[in-house]
Amino acid sequence: MAKKLPKIINQDEFEKLFSYVRGLRDKSKSNKLKNKYNQRMIAMILGFEAGMRISEIVGYQAEDGSWRIQPLSKQQVEVASIRIISGKGEKDRIVPRPKRITEKQIRELPLNIHRRALQNFITKIGKEVLDKHITFHTLRHGFGSHLAGEGRPLHEIQMLMGHSRLDTTGIYLHANPKQALEGARDVF
Repeated sequence: MAKKLPKIINQDEFEKLFSYVRGLRDKSKSNKLKNKYNQRMIAMILGFEAGMRISEIVGYQAEDGSWRIQPLSKQQVEVASIRIISGKGEKDRIVPRPKRITEKQIRELPLNIHRRALQNFITKIGKEVLDKHITFHTLRHGFGSHLAGEGRPLHEIQMLMGHSRLDTTGIYLHANPKQALEGARDVF
């Protein structure tokens, strides 16, 4: 059975979302609201530009209140990379540290956002700004799709996404018919 193509957003769409949230932050009168939007912006960057899962950013708590996945901490962020300590498959991985993530933003880790609030926020602004139904995971799919579109090797994308199977990563290879025809013509 063929895998369903994921919902994605491209770089331009992400920039529209990001600008919208920055505008909300800049219009806010209270420091509490400004901080709320700053935290959402950090999470959005980590989702789209590092391919992180929502649980890898804000953590995941079990029914009893214990952490199954710890929230992202300052100690996991290095100069050019972020070490992801994942509960999914019990595998750690390294992702690129987005250039937009500043030292000031790193000092704000761990983020004080509930998963559901962040998820609802992304869905809400996706509808308002892009007129699309998106989830936080859509940001992650955008990361994988963007890498594939830039010609990054599939095994690199697999490693950065933390996929155990290459066919899972293969969903990011969107066939471009014109490019395929030109490529085939060049071979012969």
